[in-house]
Amino acid sequence: MKALRATFTYANVVATIALFLAVSGGVVYAATNLGKNSVKSKNIAAKAVKSRNLAKNAVKAKNLGPNAVTTAKIQKGAVTGGKVKSASLGRANLAAGTLAGLQVAEIQAAAVPGLTTEVTGGTPVPLTGTAAFTPAAGKSYELLTELKGTPTDADPADKFACSASVTILVNGVPLSGAGIWNKGGEAPPFNNEPFGTSSTAIGLQAAGQPQTLSALAFGNSHCSTATTGSLRAVVVELG
Repeated sequence: MKALRATFTYANVVATIALFLAVSGGVVYAATNLGKNSVKSKNIAAKAVKSRNLAKNAVKAKNLGPNAVTTAKIQKGAVTGGKVKSASLGRANLAAGTLAGLQVAEIQAAAVPGLTTEVTGGTPVPLTGTAAFTPAAGKSYELLTELKGTPTDADPADKFACSASVTILVNGVPLSGAGIWNKGGEAPPFNNEPFGTSSTAIGLQAAGQPQTLSALAFGNSHCSTATTGSLRAVVVELG
């Protein structure tokens, strides 16, 4: 023990301490002063990078691999309507039975002309809305028409009733229509029909052929000027 103590001189102790500081200090310096791109993927231990180690918004879309985000990784309720691209979803993306019918065309006329006069060939009705559609193979289409108005008999004492109607044409061919009527001399409620409706198949054998709707009004002089009418017709895709 005396021999061992004799070998511990001040110079030896100082030299040992200096050596330790030189070695350990160099490691600390190297660890805290790494150059740009010094740390490679191979230097990172498996599962060493945690969520808390990532800066906010650090992971960009370009950092994600193809098909990396699966349904299981999306939080419930995270995808809302505002995050869905407009017109990106079609009927094929929806579960069967989700939509009972898809409206593909609609025409309207707030004030139908020609309900109080008789015009050979009818009076063209100015329309608003979407009048054209193209039937798809394997689908069925139904044309729904409604004429709503205030039919008024011009002369309740005579035997003639006020009767007015609208005919819907498809590509210029008469297909369907609806009418309203009133007989002032009859007892209500069966003397008045202010609503006229119809339902007709359309385009069943015209897949891929554009269909355009138009309308003609047919009135008569037995309807007084108080007679008015509004029209709405829609085409619904089924199947």
